Amino acid sequence: MISVANAVGSGDLGVELDVAEVESDLDLPYTEYDPSNYHGLYLRLVEGGPLITVYRSGKYIISGCSTFEQLYETNDAFLTTLSELDIVDAETETGFTVQNVVCTAQLDNPVDLNTLSIALGLESVEYEPEQFPGLIYRPADYPAVLLVFANGKVVVTGASDVGIAEDVFEHLQKQVTIYHEQ
Repeated sequence: MISVANAVGSGDLGVELDVAEVESDLDLPYTEYDPSNYHGLYLRLVEGGPLITVYRSGKYIISGCSTFEQLYETNDAFLTTLSELDIVDAETETGFTVQNVVCTAQLDNPVDLNTLSIALGLESVEYEPEQFPGLIYRPADYPAVLLVFANGKVVVTGASDVGIAEDVFEHLQKQVTIYHEQ
């Protein structure tokens, strides 16, 4: 079974922003804008909640959501907050879309990553245990990347929805089953 660890989405407000002014107008648990460090305004609508990064161009990214429902609710609440400051209309069409979903899963058994890297095909695998303890697998037929660890834990990243993450994990499970049978 696969579970969502982080969902990331982005949108465009369609207006240029004075992010320093936006930060000073917001009354939120967390805001941070330090252009000498980074050009985006960081904010959280609730303490410990998802992080929203807002740029002068009006583009924004929401990360740190554990469900798609939370991602869309955060987007709606963000637009409402900005509409209360007369920056945008609450009904502004931002083209908000899910960009990335990070999921975790568990294989049935621990795996020998050296053997698995050969079984999966060296052209689609990076495994350098001195640099990183996991095997990085980029299957050619899936728009996602899997991090596979010796204990059987798997992280799926780069998928734009859970269905893709489930499909690529299922593909990995089949490959692991074939390699175990050899």
